[in-house]
Amino acid sequence: MAISLTACSFSESKKDNQIDPEIRNQIHVLNNRIVSGLVEDRADKVLAVCSDRLRDKRRDIKKLTDVLKGDLKMQNFRIISEYYQKNAAKKHVGEVSTDDNPSRDYRIKYEALNKEMYVVVADFEDSLYHKSFTFIYGKYGNVWKLNNLQAGILKILNKDAFDWYQVAKSDYKKGDLIDALCHIGLSTQLLNPANQLWKYKNEDEIQNFEQKITKQIYGKYKFPMTVSNVETKPVIFRVYSQIMNTGCFPLIQYTTSVDLKDIPALSVECRELHKNIGSLFKGIDTNNSTILYRPYKTIPTGTETTKPYGFMMKTQQVASNKIASTKN
Repeated sequence: MAISLTACSFSESKKDNQIDPEIRNQIHVLNNRIVSGLVEDRADKVLAVCSDRLRDKRRDIKKLTDVLKGDLKMQNFRIISEYYQKNAAKKHVGEVSTDDNPSRDYRIKYEALNKEMYVVVADFEDSLYHKSFTFIYGKYGNVWKLNNLQAGILKILNKDAFDWYQVAKSDYKKGDLIDALCHIGLSTQLLNPANQLWKYKNEDEIQNFEQKITKQIYGKYKFPMTVSNVETKPVIFRVYSQIMNTGCFPLIQYTTSVDLKDIPALSVECRELHKNIGSLFKGIDTNNSTILYRPYKTIPTGTETTKPYGFMMKTQQVASNKIASTKN
């Protein structure tokens, strides 16, 4: 993998195994301390490695460890790439970028507070999410300290932004607009694993594709959408992807005239809605093994305190797979 770096006279820029082993080992020791602090919910371990400037943001560090508490395991941590720069910043802005895979190439721009800087791109792997961490170190005298720490999501179900973009394009090519919208939504969620520091080179292409799909969907479907074929006439107001341990499934949110406490009646309505869903949204019942439904009395505002009831409905895809297995 090659790396291009913003540079000036007498600058030094190295990556991974090109980096002086002594410097690399020093950073790895610090990295392990920080990771240990994140895993153990020990903000003090992280703060001990921070520069004075970052230590002033101790509340943000504590908030980060609280959010991640119980979510990370030391054995799942891995370093993806690491970069060393000396006198490489331009106007106090450093930049590292990859150029070995046009589809996944990215650049990270950061504030370079020191002559010697070190950037580590890493993640924690699990079955649902790969949580990304970008560590930015600066050298103060003879001591390396953490200047910045950014966290985000690199992958969902082992697919990154480009992977979900490809899935969405495949859906779109088949004319399955709702699935395409669900999957491009996952792609755009993954565009900034280090918040605004990280930018994929094909980010604009992905965002333009999302805008294209969205425009076509709102030209074809009118939301909120009343489902007249169902006696109770539920009104669909949103469809998006829901991530679960068993996979990624479309979640259909709708308002209902049925009493939300009457679960049997809600179940009857949902079954009828499910029977009609394929005729409403092409491909949704053949591309997905499960569709999720969530009824509401009114469109939620985000201030609700009660958790809505939900349904999981198997699709034609499951039945088709069973028939195929029997024939085989």
